[in-house]
Amino acid sequence: MGPTALTFYRAAKRLQALQVPRLANVVATVGDRIHNSHVDTKAALHPTVELGYGGIGVIIAPGVEIGEKSFISQNVSLEPLPGRDGVPRVGRDVYIGVGAQILGPVTIGDGAKIGANALVLEDVAPGATVAGIPARELKRQEPPTGT
Repeated sequence: MGPTALTFYRAAKRLQALQVPRLANVVATVGDRIHNSHVDTKAALHPTVELGYGGIGVIIAPGVEIGEKSFISQNVSLEPLPGRDGVPRVGRDVYIGVGAQILGPVTIGDGAKIGANALVLEDVAPGATVAGIPARELKRQEPPTGT
């Protein structure tokens, strides 16, 4: 498939760690343009996070945290809510469907599932499945145990 949005994110993070910020910015910008996305280098993504379709259309704001084994589909936004402080925090083993918007200082619990095109403005419990605009809980399962 070639380089994904995560490839450019990780390369830019590595260049920042090597104290080459200008080159890091160029790499991040090239990745943003190719994938019509923005995965900010100030976001914290676990190395096992995956992005659907290479991360096309994904927006991940600075400060967002995403836990291990989480999957973010294409055209998903994880951003602050205008006028409010804080950004989303996504737990472990979370699935976020196509086009979902997760806005503001919300926490998505471990093992949660976010439906396609959902608008999440409130915390999601661990193991919950939510969908709709605004998102509401449809069902809940026990989240997977940490291994």
